[in-house]
Amino acid sequence: NAKKPPSNICAVSWALWYVVSCWGVSAIEDCVNINYTEIFNKYLRLLYQLIEKAEHSDANESEFLRARLFEDMLPFNVQVKIVTNFALRGACPVSGNKYEELTADIESFNGLKSHIAATIEHINQLAQNTIEQPEFIVKDTAGLKEVFMKETDYLSSFALPNFFFHLSMAYAIAKSCGISVTKGDFDGIHHYPKGFSWES
Repeated sequence: NAKKPPSNICAVSWALWYVVSCWGVSAIEDCVNINYTEIFNKYLRLLYQLIEKAEHSDANESEFLRARLFEDMLPFNVQVKIVTNFALRGACPVSGNKYEELTADIESFNGLKSHIAATIEHINQLAQNTIEQPEFIVKDTAGLKEVFMKETDYLSSFALPNFFFHLSMAYAIAKSCGISVTKGDFDGIHHYPKGFSWES
């Protein structure tokens, strides 16, 4: 059972707290047969579809791409770029390859979609050319902090949580801008009829 969260925690922080407290990174570590390529690719494709929804809405492209949840948070287009970065930061070391950030045009819907497609293609190439190796230490930076983590810890405690954090921020920005999205647009599983609400 999850512990009771602090009473003064904000909605976004509460959601993240709830996931960690109920799921826990140890649960991820126990799943030794997780196919990270499939995870990254699935959610990148859903993010691509989310951008298409925004593109076909009444949203102003420039304003939407620069929309933020709060002033001190990054805009939608940068959140999307960071999602792709973390997908590669996770996929590269487990395939025995050095991480290299892909260049991208993030100033348009088409640019973002092309970048996501290129990221998926690159991840698939990495999976096909995986270099078998014993468990190793991954060196990276967490903000301004340098980190050294075992491969499994790096994936479960750093790459995947950050991938989903920035994916959640992109989804939340789209929702706050009036884009018609539901949880199904985030996980590809849930389905609700149009206009449905648990509170109505």
